[in-house]
Amino acid sequence: MVEHDLFDDEEDFRTVVDTSFWSQPAVPDYPVLAHFGRFEILGRLARGGMAEVYLAREWDDQGKARHLVVKRVLPEMEDNPDLLRMFLDEGRTAVRLYHQNVCHVYECGEIDGTIFMALEWVWGPQLQEVIERMAARGSCIPWPVAVEIVAQVAAALEYVHHAKGVGGRALGIVHRDVSPHNVMMNWSGHVKLLDFGIAKTSQDATTGGAAVGKYGYMSPEQAQSRGVDPRSDLFALGVVLFEALAGRALYDRPTLLDTLGAIVREPVPSIRAERPELPEALDHIVRRALAKDPGERFQSAGELRAALKQVLRANGQVVSEQRIALFLDGLFDASEKKPLRGSAKLTGSFQALTAVGAAALRGEEITYESFDHSSPSVAPPPEQEAPRPSAAAGWLGWAALVLLALVMAGVGAALAVYLFR
Repeated sequence: MVEHDLFDDEEDFRTVVDTSFWSQPAVPDYPVLAHFGRFEILGRLARGGMAEVYLAREWDDQGKARHLVVKRVLPEMEDNPDLLRMFLDEGRTAVRLYHQNVCHVYECGEIDGTIFMALEWVWGPQLQEVIERMAARGSCIPWPVAVEIVAQVAAALEYVHHAKGVGGRALGIVHRDVSPHNVMMNWSGHVKLLDFGIAKTSQDATTGGAAVGKYGYMSPEQAQSRGVDPRSDLFALGVVLFEALAGRALYDRPTLLDTLGAIVREPVPSIRAERPELPEALDHIVRRALAKDPGERFQSAGELRAALKQVLRANGQVVSEQRIALFLDGLFDASEKKPLRGSAKLTGSFQALTAVGAAALRGEEITYESFDHSSPSVAPPPEQEAPRPSAAAGWLGWAALVLLALVMAGVGAALAVYLFR
């Protein structure tokens, strides 16, 4: 496969994406609740420990809308330099990545002193939500569907691990936070890996493998703060595969020390002990991905993906995006598929749109106001428009002009006869 160098190492942290990103499913015409630069804020999707995520809308030069996600640092965390650095590092890393199974970051920057990212909106559930919903029904994800989902994540990791910058320079990215929470599927069945908040690149100043990430998905070397490489991500993906097949957490222990101890010391589990009907080859794949020694694991995400695809073929299974979509369709009802669940209120830290601003949006021209969270914005009073003449008044004006022209023409002709007789 030919690799294309699609990265931009310039300092503006922008990249050009293909216009297919403008092709979005039908979205309700949500009212605009706030403005953030050129973005119309429609509602909050989620709030985490360091950032909040909003559904937003922007318009291109042809007047076509694109829905996307705006992620911004929590206002109460904006004075934390380490957090801001981590947030910017995430944006600077993710904006260089362009792959069909990676949630794309369009832009990383600052608006009125607020650090933000604009990224692709994946309209659909997290893999974690799907696992939990199936478990609540006393069941598991159909194994071919689970294998295909993980194979698509492996494709994303194969790309990420070998990503290069301008001039062919290897970026050396290790995700370090692969988990079912960071794997999403849209309602059409496409799988995306997201959240590079703690991704490590070869350009990082530190060389150790600090224990960061979700503890139950750390590799043994990561749990012991040793150096990490792409094989650490493959261990985490092995945990994801086990949980997707078994319908339960693998390394969920009462305390953090117990969790890390299980990762480092417990024997490698067998998925067939949970589901004896599964193919033996699939059990071998899970056990190899979860090997304690990185040298005994798959040595690349591409190798793991190929093994997963082979077990599907060997068992006569073809899992298309349509099959994943049908599976999700049977798991979630229409109300649960709404982009914004519940009331359309501004639940985040943005300042609500003023009545004057809302009225302006109903006019022919939309003007974007930069949002400043530090102080309430006072909207200027609306300019008074001069009264527009009625249609009748316009016709009378034209008739008067024509009559005046005829009179002047008659006066001019009489004057010419008088002068030249």
